[in-house]
Amino acid sequence: MSFYIETVKRKSGTRYRIVRDITRDGRRKRTYHSLPAGTTKDTAKKICCEMNLNAEFGDFMQKKTMLFRDYVEDIYFPKYTLYLSPTTKQVYIQMYKTKDGVRDSLGHYTLTEITVEVLQDMVNRYVKMGKSPKTIRNFLYFISAVLKQAMSDNYIKRQESTACAFVRLPKPSEVEGNAYTIGQVKVMLERACQTQNRAMELLVAICCLAGGLRRSELAGLRWEDIVLDKDGAYIKVQRSIVQVNDQLIEKETKTKSGKRTIPLAVGGTVYQILERARKEHMKLQSKPGFKGGNSVFLMNHAPYSPLTPMALYKNFKRFIENDCPELPNYRLHDLRHTYFTLCSNVEGFSELSMIGTGGHSTVQSSKRYQHSQFEKMRDDMQKLDDAFAQAQ
Repeated sequence: MSFYIETVKRKSGTRYRIVRDITRDGRRKRTYHSLPAGTTKDTAKKICCEMNLNAEFGDFMQKKTMLFRDYVEDIYFPKYTLYLSPTTKQVYIQMYKTKDGVRDSLGHYTLTEITVEVLQDMVNRYVKMGKSPKTIRNFLYFISAVLKQAMSDNYIKRQESTACAFVRLPKPSEVEGNAYTIGQVKVMLERACQTQNRAMELLVAICCLAGGLRRSELAGLRWEDIVLDKDGAYIKVQRSIVQVNDQLIEKETKTKSGKRTIPLAVGGTVYQILERARKEHMKLQSKPGFKGGNSVFLMNHAPYSPLTPMALYKNFKRFIENDCPELPNYRLHDLRHTYFTLCSNVEGFSELSMIGTGGHSTVQSSKRYQHSQFEKMRDDMQKLDDAFAQAQ
């Protein structure tokens, strides 16, 4: 494929046109693009040169532009989100379709019209509407992903960065998570035991005293992931369950470091709770109509189906409101904050053990030391269990 200039003489004067010359399957085909009246020969040569460079390197020539909403709905979502995480895709669709979302803000613009100024106006409007800095950043991240793909598809001119890179964003808000005290954790475990709420007893024990699992990780936990031997005990976190459009989907953990092995203090609080729960699970399996499979967290009535992430959240809120009314009504995720807070308050509990058991993605290098640190993590988990046992 090549491009060259032709001179066209008309009554109104001389004009130039670019000829696209291509041969396919032995047949030659030429298409013509007339340049506007008044275009000089030097300008025509420059345009032709850029088009030849594009033919060789694919960096300059653009396809006919289209509306942002048409590109997202007809090309980006159908073609380029097939291999995204189901939850990521769902979040993208929500950000796009929600009221005052990306579609409402940018859908009527063509791709080439989405400039830094347009995006900055959108951000400023969102700030006035009271949207959080995190939400605004997520919107910009999605828009940037779309524009980068449109750039690769030659709908907009290729460059090092999209317009999103130059938008000034509000300062991230520093929202700290809440945490229960070790005494409050004791109260929750006692109430769960008294009311025979095994799911909540397991949830509080594992979240607050054994790795601070996320609710998707809790929903994905199975009994084959838990070893309770006298010479060694641990929980292996290796999957998560997420809910997308009323459908449960099994996927990998939220981060690479989310896959982890959490040592347990043999004979300790968590160990004993897990032992009791496992024995009860084995009895339930013999009941007719049992649908719990090998999941750790089950409904407390027939057919004993596995609890979804949302069901875990609702059950925890109900448990706090009904059985622990004197305690703060924190989020389920705050049990994870509680775990890290309790660990940091235990003298001698190493930061590396905290990261290794909690599955934080902020220190990726901790994965390299996980095997060699297993003994240290086990000792630290014993310290946490001892501190819990001694608490008043």
